[in-house]
Order: sequence, then C-alpha cells, then structure tokens
Amino acid sequence: MIIQLLLIPAVILAVVLSLRSRQSLRGQARRKIFAAITVVAGVVAVTFPDLLQVIADWVGVTRGVDLMLYALVLIIIYLIGSTSVRFREQDARLVQLTRELALAEAEPHRAELEVRPVPPPEAQAASPEG
Repeated sequence: MIIQLLLIPAVILAVVLSLRSRQSLRGQARRKIFAAITVVAGVVAVTFPDLLQVIADWVGVTRGVDLMLYALVLIIIYLIGSTSVRFREQDARLVQLTRELALAEAEPHRAELEVRPVPPPEAQAASPEG
C-alpha cells in the first residue's frame, strides 16, 4: 500500500524535525510553514470532505477519516517532540540565568568576605588600644 510507504518516512521525519533545536531562524520558519499547511489542510478537509476520501482511496486507505487520523498522529508526534525540546531549551536557559544571577549577587558580598590582612604582633602591641 502506498500509505505505508508514505507514513513510515513521515513518522521518522516528524520525530527528527521535532527534536531539532528551536533557536534557529530556519526552525522558526519551518514551524510557521508547518502550522500554515496544517490550517490549510484542515480547512480543505472540512470544506471538501469528498476530496479527503479521494486522497484516501489513492493512497490505499479505506476511509478518509482514517487518513485524517494518520495525519493527526503525525502532528501529535511532532508536537510532543517539539514541546520536549522547547522545555529542555528553556530549562537550560533557566539554569544559565540562575548561575549568572548567583554570580552577580555574590560579587558585592565577595569583597565583604575577603580576609583582611592581620597586622603583625609588634604593630598590635604598639597601638594605643592594646
């Protein structure tokens, strides 16, 4: 069946693309294009439900609903992987910011905690306090 030849690489591609870094401009553009294609495909599927059945017949799927289910599974796989990467990147940024904040706050206290040189014993005996 054609659908198997399409779905296996599509699942692999969805996983690979979702696990890539989200920082790059290419990744941001890819997500926007993917979102636009998803919206257009959804509008077309709702507006022309028979077209979905024609495509399903062409790729060897029994019903158009099954084809839509396969597409939704691909989208969910992509979203789960993408969300996982986003959380990992945010966690790394949070750790970096926390480290920088801790170092910035520690700098003024460091000067206070530095050990001041103790004067030699002769100087202490000669002072009027002693």
